[in-house]
Amino acid sequence: MLEVKADEPRAWPVEEQTSGSYFGTLTDDLGAMIPGSVLTALQLTLWVVRSDGSVAYINNRNHQDVLNANNVTVFDALQSTADGKTYNLRWNYQIPDTTLVEALPFERHLFLFEFRWTQGNGKRQGVLVVRNIAVVT
Repeated sequence: MLEVKADEPRAWPVEEQTSGSYFGTLTDDLGAMIPGSVLTALQLTLWVVRSDGSVAYINNRNHQDVLNANNVTVFDALQSTADGKTYNLRWNYQIPDTTLVEALPFERHLFLFEFRWTQGNGKRQGVLVVRNIAVVT
């Protein structure tokens, strides 16, 4: 089950064709962190809904296996960013993840992490709000 903390954003602004990092914490139904070593599966889907309503998967990330692979790392202990936020999942998104599908001022790249461990399964979702630099400059 996905538990989103009240102070945790669900959308992150990014510039088109840039790389960066997304940080999150995988938790169980009671809010306890799930260590990476107990995961049996972790998949990432990244997609956009085009202006005509059709779906396009981005960078071949359609239920892609990302358990400590494909730019995703899950740690056994909480890590800290320089500004003090904690996480145990780090996704280093790449330029193909933030490349626009359509020529819009902004495009929402939706992502979904689906994970399993011996005691259950869960999901974590969010949005990369990709800004088209050519349109706004």
